[in-house]
Amino acid sequence: MDRTEETDRAALRLRTEMIDGLDAAGVLPDPAWRAAFAAVPRHVLVPYFYDVSGLRIGRERRTEAWLRGVHSDRALVTHRHAGEPVSSSSQPSLMASMLHALEVEDGCDVLEIGTGTGYNAALLAHRLGDARVTSVDVAPEITASARARLAAAGYGPRVVTADGSLGWPEGAPYDRIIATCRVDRVPPAWLRQCTRAGLIVAPLGQGLVRVAAQGPDRASGRFLGAAYFMPLRRPGPAPTTPAPSSAPATGTRPSRLPPEAVGDVDFRFVVSVLEPDLDWRVDAAVAPRSVSVRAADGSAARRFPDGSVSEAGPRRLWTALEEYHAEFEEAGRPGPERYGLTVEGERQWLWLDEPDGPRRPLPGG
Repeated sequence: MDRTEETDRAALRLRTEMIDGLDAAGVLPDPAWRAAFAAVPRHVLVPYFYDVSGLRIGRERRTEAWLRGVHSDRALVTHRHAGEPVSSSSQPSLMASMLHALEVEDGCDVLEIGTGTGYNAALLAHRLGDARVTSVDVAPEITASARARLAAAGYGPRVVTADGSLGWPEGAPYDRIIATCRVDRVPPAWLRQCTRAGLIVAPLGQGLVRVAAQGPDRASGRFLGAAYFMPLRRPGPAPTTPAPSSAPATGTRPSRLPPEAVGDVDFRFVVSVLEPDLDWRVDAAVAPRSVSVRAADGSAARRFPDGSVSEAGPRRLWTALEEYHAEFEEAGRPGPERYGLTVEGERQWLWLDEPDGPRRPLPGG
């Protein structure tokens, strides 16, 4: 038995174990998606990944660790730029949940935003056929690699190098759009490229939202749960967060935001949707914690260990966080599943429990 055959046999065994784990977790209720996960050779599409130290682990180096990592239920960094992670292969259980939430049927045309390794595109192609799947990624080196790996795995969906926020109008309309990268708002182009009964599943902030198209510029739907994805990349240089404003700080005052709120994942979900560009710096060694936060518009705030806070810049950033937290507490500390999103033209807003319930506008409208 040659090395390739031996690797494929080991991969098949581990893939079977992975699927058994997904079954046990209840994320593969549809036999069609179970068949796709069973058929698609994940190790062919993820030939290497990077560990937390940045070490590349692949077929040629640390083969056993590579195979086990590829078939583990965790996200894997698969592409780095200037030392920073820029692309990954998502956690298989989350991928399965997103594909199930997409509610595809035979004959559906799907647009995927964020090709990555091509693994998700292969799952879609297995379920629907190559001609029904278009996948878009901004980086030509990523799309070129994905095409080659998809071909090696026996799949040939259309893979396009383009700005994912603009969709791919040449292939429209689509019955379903799925994003494997985080967005701050549902891009208008996606809605314009949906069919009348189209669905969009996408990570928005630190949550996963599914919205149903209700016309060329309107959609609404609920968040399905928490999700953590790398942001959608646009062509050109990566945006940078400007330095805080040189305007003098306001002085200090007592903070109304308790220190434990900073680590509350449900509260941070709300903040991630309403303030998507925040840069948090938390000194966990200081008790109560010292926290600094700043936004892309130059607004900044700092909570000191004594419980006081100062603010600077064009907005009172900490004051906004306190208001969000007061609403969060009053609503009973809701998780992401109690929230929804509505899009109407340029306006998008987050709502609680029902579309006509308490709402907050998303920035950028």
